[in-house]
Amino acid sequence: MEDTMLILDRAAHDAVGRYQQDEVNGFTDELLDRFLEQMHLTGGESVLDAMAGDGNLTLRLAEHCRRKGTTFPMVTVVEYSRVQYEFARAALANLPVRVVWGDAVTMADRGTGEPLPDASFDRVVIKSANHEVPLDQQERLYESIFRVLKPGGLLVNLGFLFDDAAERDELREVARVKDTLAEMHSAAARRHFLTRDELYSRLARVGFLDVAAAEALEYRIHSSAVAKHYFARPGLEGADAEFQATQARSMALRRHGRLRFDGTDSLMVLPGEITVARRPTWAESNAAAFRHCPYDFLRHLECHAQLLDKAVAWTPQGAAVLDLGSGPGLLAERLAGRVSRYRGVEISPEFVAKCRKLMEASPEFAFEQGDIGAAEYGRGLDAVTILNVLYLPGIDPVQVLKKAHAALREGGRLIVSGPTSTESYRKAEPFMRAQLERDGLLATCEPLFRAVGEANDRLLPGQGNYWSIEGMIELLKGLGFRAVPGGDTQIYYGHAFLVVAEK
Repeated sequence: MEDTMLILDRAAHDAVGRYQQDEVNGFTDELLDRFLEQMHLTGGESVLDAMAGDGNLTLRLAEHCRRKGTTFPMVTVVEYSRVQYEFARAALANLPVRVVWGDAVTMADRGTGEPLPDASFDRVVIKSANHEVPLDQQERLYESIFRVLKPGGLLVNLGFLFDDAAERDELREVARVKDTLAEMHSAAARRHFLTRDELYSRLARVGFLDVAAAEALEYRIHSSAVAKHYFARPGLEGADAEFQATQARSMALRRHGRLRFDGTDSLMVLPGEITVARRPTWAESNAAAFRHCPYDFLRHLECHAQLLDKAVAWTPQGAAVLDLGSGPGLLAERLAGRVSRYRGVEISPEFVAKCRKLMEASPEFAFEQGDIGAAEYGRGLDAVTILNVLYLPGIDPVQVLKKAHAALREGGRLIVSGPTSTESYRKAEPFMRAQLERDGLLATCEPLFRAVGEANDRLLPGQGNYWSIEGMIELLKGLGFRAVPGGDTQIYYGHAFLVVAEK
């Protein structure tokens, strides 16, 4: 068993050595140029060539950029096979490229175990390689790609893509025989060709947006090319005949015209696609997390009610208020009858619609959908509230606080709260659960409670912004707030803060 596992852990292409993937697959120069064009490089981007083999795509990209007169991007190459990694190092030695012996499924260096940094690439490209990942690892591959892409970055994948599962299954058997004959044992055990639903559904579940076919294409695989690159070693003289015998049994491929025989050669014409998918921006990610989370559940939490009550108490009577990140309107409800004018800015259009309906009888309340980083704040306000918002990834807290300071009148108040760490919600969770159980609400609220926790986890990927109360006070003083009349460290059972500062 141990020997078998060692064989499976060995990269498939360690056994093959040098081979010409593009020749085997029938890829033309024109097709590969169109693939590179789908990267939409404008200069200065960082690119990850994942599952890169011997570095041939990055070499082609360098030539493509030279012909186009565009700047060669900052490229990192990742390859699992140690043999192909060494070929890539040699081939790319004269280019400013980082070559990593790594695993694309985990996006980690195989030698050191060090992961590639989060949100570090504008583009991730894979050329005819994702079929080397078994089905049960496919989603993990796309999760890792999502992790290393910058918000707004693109995955550009060229690969087999089937609409007919029977065709796919027959190709898998043909490939299994070829891999076994070529002593590519890990490929024979793991290789999986995707259907469109398998690819698109996994990309969507991971969180990619705008998943679409940039171009349909055909793989044109001649048995003579397979024999040349996989069966040329001594002892494999009969491999081509056995390979073609397996093809001959592939009746769905033959019926659909995808498999043709001509003398001693065969040709497979197989469906492929250049698929492009986009990682959402931080604002889109935050809005999506809120969209699928039942935040009205917060009405049942004493700790959240206490936060809102304290914020209301610090809001001057008759104030003109700007509420940044107004959510489902829980603060707005409490301010009814207390303020002269209220404006809520919220990234989630669903929350904005909910708030407008909630407060439709109060004309002094207005809500708009937008990013608090980009919104205009106005001038002469009595209060700006920012409750549990600044920590969200993608927000520039310093710029938001500067704009809030500029929007306040002299003596106007900023009321700001937030978690003290990525663990704040989970640390407060047992206390919230105990409160709901005490009030007889836990059984009813359990699905909502779980959904809030899951949404919170999605909003805390490690790129958020966290302060102690002392750190927030120092920041506000540094930004020009003259006094801090209020501070509370007991928010959310001691795992969040509330600070009141005056201009």
